Parts: sequence; C-alpha cells; structure tokens
Amino acid sequence: MPSARIRGRAVGWHRRAPANGEPLMRKHLIAVLICLLPNLVLAEVRILALGDSNTWGSNASGSRHDAGSRWGPVMGAALGDAVIIEEGRIGRRTDLHHRAPLDNIGLAVLTPLPDVAARHLPLDLAVIMLGTNDLQAGLRRDAETIARSAFSLARILHAGGVQQVLVIAPPPLKNPQKGRLASLFGAAAEPSERLASAFSQMSQRAGIPMFDAGQVTKADGADGVHLTAKAQRRLGRAIAPAVQQLLSASAPDAAE
Repeated sequence: MPSARIRGRAVGWHRRAPANGEPLMRKHLIAVLICLLPNLVLAEVRILALGDSNTWGSNASGSRHDAGSRWGPVMGAALGDAVIIEEGRIGRRTDLHHRAPLDNIGLAVLTPLPDVAARHLPLDLAVIMLGTNDLQAGLRRDAETIARSAFSLARILHAGGVQQVLVIAPPPLKNPQKGRLASLFGAAAEPSERLASAFSQMSQRAGIPMFDAGQVTKADGADGVHLTAKAQRRLGRAIAPAVQQLLSASAPDAAE
C-alpha cells in the first residue's frame, strides 16, 4: 500500500547574490514542511488486528509464533506499506466478564470506543477475530449470541472513528477433546462449526463485511484450539485481499 511521500528533484544553485527576501522565503518554506511532516507520517495505512490468543500467536507446541508466522504481520507483508497493530490477548472474549483480568472487551463497550482500540487512533481499518473463548464450557453461549456480540463491537469501532471494520469468523476447533484444553473446549467443536453461518447472517443484517477463517483452515494445533505456524501464515495471506478491497473502497480517489 503506497504511503504519502514527498517527491522532489535536486535544484542547482546559480552563482548569484540572493534576491531580497529569498532567505526569509526559505525559512517560511522550512516551517511549512515541519508543520506538514506529522500529517505525512499519519498518511500511512494503520490496521488494528484485534483478537484473542490466535491473534497474539499462541503456539500449542511452544510459547508464541514469531512475527513472520503470525497472521497479522503476514497480512501486513502481503499488503505492503501498512502498519499492523497487534492487539491479541490470551483468553479474550467478545463482551463477557471474567474474574481474572483478561482484558476482555466487557463493559468497556459502554464507552464511545474501547481503550484497546482508542489508544491506537487514527485507524484506517480494524480486523476483529473473537468468539472462540466464548465457547468455553459453562458459558452457555450459542453461535448467534457470539456473532451478535462481535458485530456490536464492530459497530462501536465504526462509531468511534475507525473507517472500516472486517469481522472474522474464527477457525473451527479440531478435536479439542483430545488436547490439553479439553476441560474448557472439549465440547466446543460442533458449536465452533456454526459460527461462520451465524457471522454471515449477522454480516448481512449489519452491513459489515465478514471473512470466514474456516474456509482457509481449522484450529490445527496440538490442542485443537490454536493454529500452527503454517495455518497462521495461510490465514494472513488469505485475509489480505479482503482488507485490500476494503481499503481501496474507502480511499479518497474511490469516491470521486
């Protein structure tokens, strides 16, 4: 994604005495450029990747995937000149509270814009991938409720100044009853398969675009909940064209 740049050419100085006022004009020009530089920097495309441990990069076989494998930076590399802000948090849910300080969205949605996003403004686009942790045992959340919560957050981000929002239906779980997180997600495989349909229906109602991660991969990690490095990369590359399309649609030239 091309960013704003200052283009110019070298100017040859003639051997003559400067005309009256030229030094003053140069000082004014330098002052104007100094004032413009912050705006030129902000012209860079800024994208927020907001999610849970699969956005943070949890590796079921280790600690954390490196930046070259996490879906956010991989997406950014495919887009080119874009700043990707990763806001992944282990255990994060959509709008549920938790006794532990998991930094869930929770009642923060009552504010104009959750701090987790507001501190990164300005944002051209936000990509939300939440919902997996809402499937944990004992929470009793169905796919429709989870989808409604995810898209409510998308509307709040829109209202708070984020130009575009893309909601991702999380990848379905794969045999979580056989992994180390079976106590939390052992019965969540079937409901996780229903998320894509619920997200799609909510997308049509809300007029907010969605992307089905299940069309790209399942949670193929050893615990059946997290993504391997290969799946992370595949997901990041697959999301990039959808993000590019949204950015192109919102570009100033597209409206003319």
